[in-house]
Amino acid sequence: MSNYLAIATVTAVLRDILQEAANAAVPGATVTTRRPEAANDSGQNKPVVNIFLYRVTPNAAWRNIDIEIRHPGPGQPGDSAKGWTEKRSQIPLNLDYLFSFYGNELELEPQRLLGSVVSAVHAHPRLSPQAIQDTVGRAPHLRDSTLDLQVAQTEYVKLTPISLSLEELSKLWSVFFQVPYALSVAYEAAAVLIETGEPRRAGFVQTVQIQPAEVMP
Repeated sequence: MSNYLAIATVTAVLRDILQEAANAAVPGATVTTRRPEAANDSGQNKPVVNIFLYRVTPNAAWRNIDIEIRHPGPGQPGDSAKGWTEKRSQIPLNLDYLFSFYGNELELEPQRLLGSVVSAVHAHPRLSPQAIQDTVGRAPHLRDSTLDLQVAQTEYVKLTPISLSLEELSKLWSVFFQVPYALSVAYEAAAVLIETGEPRRAGFVQTVQIQPAEVMP
C-alpha cells in the first residue's frame, strides 16, 4: 500500500524518533542520514548519531502476495454497481540500517547516545501512522508518501535488532573505504510494501484485501 517514497519515509521517521532521544541523552546531539565517511567530518568530539541504510533485501513472508483493492461504483462496462476490484503487485522489502555514534569519548558520549537510541527503538518497535504523518508533514519532498496507509491498513513496519558477529561487523565496516570504525548497532525495518503502478494516495479505496498470488515453480 506504500508508494515509491516508502523507503525514504522510513529513514526520515527513524531520524525524527532518534533525534529526541539523542538530544535528551546528550544536549546538542544531532541525528544525520549520511554515509559513514561523512558522518564525522566535523570532528570526533561532536555528538552525532548517524543512520545509514546499508542493505535492502526481499521480504520472504510477503514475496508471493498481491493486493486486491475494492473501488466503489462501476469501473468498466459490465462491472457491478456495488464496486469493482483491482489487483496490483507489490515489492516487499526489508531495510537494514547501521546506527553509528560519535562524540567526546572522555565523557562517554557515544555510549550515552547508544543507550538512548536502543531505549527509544525498544519503546517504538513499530512505526505508527501518526509518527509517519508528523514526519511527512515537516518534509515537503515526502508529502506524497503513503506509508501511513500501509501501517494503518495492511502491515506494520517493525524494528528488530540485527545480531552481528565481530567478523560480520568487521566486513560491514570494511566496505567503507578508509573509514575508521565507530561504535555502532544494526536494525532491520520490515516489511515495506511498495505498490507498483502510478503513485497515489489511496483515500478513495473502500476496502483492502490481501490475496495470495500464484507461486512460481
